[in-house]
Amino acid sequence: MLENYTPGYSTNATQFMAHRTAKSHAAFFMPYLNPEMKLLDCGCGPGTITLGLAQAVFPGTVTGIDLENSQLDIARESASKQSVGNVDFIQASVYHLPFPDSSFDAVFAHAVFEHLQKPLQALQEILRVLKPGGKVGVRSPDWGGFLIAPSTPELDLAMSYYKFLQQHNGGNVNVGRELGALLRQAGFTQIKTSASYESYEPLSLATEYLALRIQASEQVERAVERGWTDVQAIATMNQALQEWSLHPDRFFAQAWCEAIGHRFVVAL
Repeated sequence: MLENYTPGYSTNATQFMAHRTAKSHAAFFMPYLNPEMKLLDCGCGPGTITLGLAQAVFPGTVTGIDLENSQLDIARESASKQSVGNVDFIQASVYHLPFPDSSFDAVFAHAVFEHLQKPLQALQEILRVLKPGGKVGVRSPDWGGFLIAPSTPELDLAMSYYKFLQQHNGGNVNVGRELGALLRQAGFTQIKTSASYESYEPLSLATEYLALRIQASEQVERAVERGWTDVQAIATMNQALQEWSLHPDRFFAQAWCEAIGHRFVVAL
């Protein structure tokens, strides 16, 4: 199975991700951070969370990694504009981190593991670069916790279709509930799990993102050619998303699952 980043790197997708901050999306991990830490942010995207993490560990340092250079360019520009000097950004894969063993005091990964075909391998690599006693914080959504109103068959089809795209691209839309187990299997200890909800307002941010990604599947995944859907169905799903975003009773809340783990310290 191929592994691709389903959201893509369009301007809309980047803007959607850029609304995330350390205060709102890394709150579960912030109490574990201290000044002078050396922290790694895996899958940093446009860097809006990374810059908040850098402020939390100052005068320590943060390194953000991502596969996509365009995202790293945006992150570097934001760091420069905000005069955040204790952060750098490197192109790298979470499967092959370009750092020596025991390099970091903490590692963070937000909205990454739902896209990975081999999450355990990624966590084992994270464990390798953590110092003994170091901490990891991971956070991913779980599609089993979606709250949607009002629901329609066309809207349900749109959500199911996006879910299919992510699964086809190697992702696991229900990985959130598995994060604790994955940390344990990778060798982490003192594991703590939690969950929270994000309510999207304005809803148009989410619906435009979903609609454009569904539309893009016609070219990106050759969806019509492969018989996954047809042009009329794509139009119907996008219309349903648009109507939902304008409905007076619109509501969308997404479940996020969080997990903290520690690298075991060998007693002397």
